[in-house]
Amino acid sequence: MKDQKIVVTGASRGLGAAIALRLASSGNQVFAWARSQGQLAEIAAQDPTGHIVPMQVDVTAVEQIEAAYQTIEQEHGPISVLINNAAVVQRDHFWKQPLEVMDQMIDINLNGTMYSTRLLLPYMLPRQSGRIINVSSVAGTRGIELQAAYCASKHGVVGFADALAQELLPHGIVMSTICPGAIDTPLWNEQTNPYPGDLANVMQPEELAELIEFLLNQPARTMYKRLVMFPTNEWH
Repeated sequence: MKDQKIVVTGASRGLGAAIALRLASSGNQVFAWARSQGQLAEIAAQDPTGHIVPMQVDVTAVEQIEAAYQTIEQEHGPISVLINNAAVVQRDHFWKQPLEVMDQMIDINLNGTMYSTRLLLPYMLPRQSGRIINVSSVAGTRGIELQAAYCASKHGVVGFADALAQELLPHGIVMSTICPGAIDTPLWNEQTNPYPGDLANVMQPEELAELIEFLLNQPARTMYKRLVMFPTNEWH
C-alpha cells in the first residue's frame, strides 16, 4: 500500500489515530474523519509526512459524509480504502442504561458503518476495485455481560459485513472485518467506563494498526473474511 487515498473514521484518538498515523507513514494520503476538529488537528500535527488530511465528519450525518466523499474525489483523487473504525462503548446494566446512550451506540457503531460504506460504493463500483475494513469487536462474536447494546451494535457490523462482502466480491471490492478484544484506548475511562481488568495487559492501538496495514498489503485474490484477536488475559 502506497500512494493510496484512504478514509479512516473515528480517527481523532485511540485506534483510529494509530491507523491514520501508520498508513500515512507508509506513503498514503489519509483522510482522518472525526467529530472533533481540535483532536484531528493534534493527530495531523503528529504526522511528519503531512499525509493526514483532517476532516470534521460525523458518521451519523449523511449530508456530511456525502460532502466529504465528493470533496476527496474531486480535489484529491479516487478513494481506494475505507476503514470503518468510529465507535463508542459503555458498560452498564441494560435496564439502567439511558436510552440515548443505546441509540448513540447503534447510530455510530452500526449505522455510521453502513452509511459510510453505502455512500462510498457508488464511487468504488465503477472502478471495480477497493477495500473496506470494518472494526467490529469480540463483542460482535459473543455476548458479554454489561454490554448488551454494544454487543447488538457490533453483531450488526459483523452480519452487515458478511452479507455485503458477498455482493461486492464480483465487483473487485474486498471487505474484511476485525474483531479485537480490549485495546488500550480512551474508550476505557476509569471514572465513566472502567475496564474490568488490567489495562496494562491489553492490546495497544499500534498492534491493530499494523494488522490493518498487513491486510491492505495482501493481494486482492485473497480475502480475509474475519479476524478475531484479544489479549492473553482474555479468552472468548
